[in-house]
Amino acid sequence: MPDLFEIALILAIALIVVGPERLPEVMRTVGKVLRELRLASNTVLHELTEVLDEPQAAPPAKVPPIATTAPKSELPATPPTEKT
Repeated sequence: MPDLFEIALILAIALIVVGPERLPEVMRTVGKVLRELRLASNTVLHELTEVLDEPQAAPPAKVPPIATTAPKSELPATPPTEKT
Protein backbone atom coordinates (compact mmCIF):
# COMPACT_ATOMS: atom_id res chain seq x y z
CA MET A 1 0.00 0.00 0.00
CA PRO A 2 1.56 3.30 -1.02
CA ASP A 3 2.08 5.81 1.74
CA LEU A 4 1.12 9.48 1.68
CA PHE A 5 4.51 10.64 0.37
CA GLU A 6 4.35 8.35 -2.66
CA ILE A 7 0.83 9.47 -3.53
CA ALA A 8 1.81 13.15 -3.20
CA LEU A 9 4.86 12.60 -5.41
CA ILE A 10 2.79 10.87 -8.10
CA LEU A 11 0.18 13.65 -8.03
CA ALA A 12 2.89 16.35 -8.27
CA ILE A 13 4.47 14.65 -11.28
CA ALA A 14 1.03 14.21 -12.89
CA LEU A 15 0.28 17.90 -12.29
CA ILE A 16 3.52 18.92 -13.98
CA VAL A 17 3.16 16.53 -16.93
CA VAL A 18 -0.56 16.91 -17.61
CA GLY A 19 -1.23 20.40 -16.34
CA PRO A 20 -3.87 21.67 -13.94
CA GLU A 21 -6.58 22.06 -16.61
CA ARG A 22 -6.59 18.43 -17.73
CA LEU A 23 -5.64 16.76 -14.44
CA PRO A 24 -9.24 16.11 -13.24
CA GLU A 25 -10.16 14.58 -16.61
CA VAL A 26 -7.06 12.37 -16.61
CA MET A 27 -7.69 11.25 -13.03
CA ARG A 28 -11.31 10.33 -13.88
CA THR A 29 -10.10 8.34 -16.88
CA VAL A 30 -7.46 6.57 -14.78
CA GLY A 31 -10.11 5.76 -12.16
CA LYS A 32 -12.42 4.29 -14.81
CA VAL A 33 -9.62 2.19 -16.29
CA LEU A 34 -8.60 0.89 -12.86
CA ARG A 35 -12.22 0.04 -12.04
CA GLU A 36 -12.62 -1.88 -15.32
CA LEU A 37 -9.37 -3.76 -14.70
CA ARG A 38 -10.48 -4.65 -11.17
CA LEU A 39 -13.86 -5.90 -12.44
CA ALA A 40 -12.21 -7.95 -15.18
CA SER A 41 -9.72 -9.52 -12.78
CA ASN A 42 -12.52 -10.31 -10.29
CA THR A 43 -14.50 -11.95 -13.09
CA VAL A 44 -11.54 -14.07 -14.15
CA LEU A 45 -10.80 -15.07 -10.55
CA HIS A 46 -14.46 -15.95 -9.98
CA GLU A 47 -14.62 -18.12 -13.11
CA LEU A 48 -11.35 -19.88 -12.28
CA THR A 49 -12.56 -20.54 -8.74
CA GLU A 50 -15.80 -22.03 -10.06
CA VAL A 51 -13.95 -24.31 -12.47
CA LEU A 52 -11.42 -25.45 -9.88
CA ASP A 53 -14.07 -26.02 -7.19
CA GLU A 54 -16.30 -28.20 -9.40
CA PRO A 55 -16.25 -31.82 -8.31
CA GLN A 56 -14.26 -33.96 -10.67
CA ALA A 57 -16.32 -36.30 -12.81
CA ALA A 58 -15.85 -39.97 -12.01
CA PRO A 59 -13.82 -41.79 -14.63
CA PRO A 60 -16.02 -43.76 -17.00
CA ALA A 61 -16.59 -47.40 -16.13
CA LYS A 62 -14.39 -49.76 -18.05
CA VAL A 63 -16.42 -51.00 -20.98
CA PRO A 64 -15.34 -54.21 -22.70
CA PRO A 65 -14.45 -53.79 -26.35
CA ILE A 66 -17.13 -54.52 -28.91
CA ALA A 67 -16.72 -58.00 -30.35
CA THR A 68 -16.40 -58.04 -34.12
CA THR A 69 -17.04 -61.78 -34.34
CA ALA A 70 -19.35 -64.04 -32.41
CA PRO A 71 -17.83 -66.03 -29.57
CA LYS A 72 -16.83 -69.58 -30.51
CA SER A 73 -19.69 -71.02 -28.48
CA GLU A 74 -22.19 -69.28 -30.77
CA LEU A 75 -20.54 -70.32 -34.05
CA PRO A 76 -22.08 -73.23 -35.93
CA ALA A 77 -20.09 -76.46 -35.76
CA THR A 78 -19.88 -76.75 -39.53
CA PRO A 79 -19.90 -73.93 -42.04
CA PRO A 80 -23.12 -73.61 -44.04
CA THR A 81 -23.02 -75.11 -47.52
CA GLU A 82 -24.36 -73.40 -50.57
CA LYS A 83 -27.27 -74.99 -52.32
CA THR A 84 -27.61 -74.32 -56.01
